[in-house]
This record gives sequence, structure tokens and C-alpha cells, in this order.
Amino acid sequence: MKAVFEHRGIEADRETCDAMVGLIKEGNVVLSADGDADVLDAALIAAAQRVEHYEIAAYGTARTFAQRLGDTYAAELLEQTLEEEKQTDHQLTQIAEASVNPAAA
Repeated sequence: MKAVFEHRGIEADRETCDAMVGLIKEGNVVLSADGDADVLDAALIAAAQRVEHYEIAAYGTARTFAQRLGDTYAAELLEQTLEEEKQTDHQLTQIAEASVNPAAA
């Protein structure tokens, strides 16, 4: 989150996250898989939710660090992003439970 670094007057370094690379690779495996379209849709939602859960953990941790540092501005920005990630996860769950998972069953 570039705005948090700018607010703190720090240059953000970009690094590749091996865990996220692995999660994306898993999703790509599903994209290239053959099989029942409904099952593949369910698998894609599961892969997307793994990414969301990883992001939720990362933003939650960063928000808590900002709170501990007394940086309410950064904490609020990170909280907003955290809530967006949670909402996306919730929407994926709703889609899966309402239509995709029953169709895949």
C-alpha cells in the first residue's frame, strides 16, 4: 500500500512474495485443468479465496503494527483495505454457496 509508505516518508521496496506466487500458480493450474466446468468453477473460487485469506492476514497484521506505532492514518488506510478484502471473500463465499458449489456437487 503505497500511501502508507508515502505517509511515513519511506520508500517502498518491491519484493516478490513466494507464498503469493505459489497461490497464483495453484489458480493457474485450475485454469488449465480439464474437467467438469462446475467443479472447475468451484476450484477457482477456492483458489481465489486462498489469495484473499492470505491478503486478509497480511493487511490485518500491518494494520495492527500501525496501531501499535500510534499511526492512526496508516491504520485507517490498512483497515479500509482489510475490509475490502473481507468483503471480497464474503462475496466469493456467497457465490460459491448459492450456486457454484451446489452445481459442482
